[in-house]
Amino acid sequence: MELRHRGHRTVWGLLGALPFVAVTAYLISHQTGAGSEGGRGPLSAQGLFQQAVRESQDGDRVGTERHLRMALAVIARPEATPNDRRWERRVRSSLASLVAARGSTPEAREIAAPACRMGPEGAAPEELVSAGLCDR
Repeated sequence: MELRHRGHRTVWGLLGALPFVAVTAYLISHQTGAGSEGGRGPLSAQGLFQQAVRESQDGDRVGTERHLRMALAVIARPEATPNDRRWERRVRSSLASLVAARGSTPEAREIAAPACRMGPEGAAPEELVSAGLCDR
């Protein structure tokens, strides 16, 4: 009995399917969700805040401020999720403190203003009052 090699049909079959496989792989790897950055899926206030924390720990003040501002923009969108909105006080407080630290107190007070009513029973949060960004 003689064995015949049929590999050439397999090779041609795979080569014929290659364009479809390549296009599919490209589309999957480059999918972007609505409001996503770098094709990594939708942005969330929590994810942006956590990125800002990492940059703050690395000493990257510019990156920290950028990601906090991005988180605030996500929260401000009409389609923001309830989870995004839960992060507003923390994002506003952090961004206002960062802006105040670089000497822009009027801008910091403007950023903090909505958060000044987000404390217990609508009172100003103590961390913003002690930083001079909210009045009692």
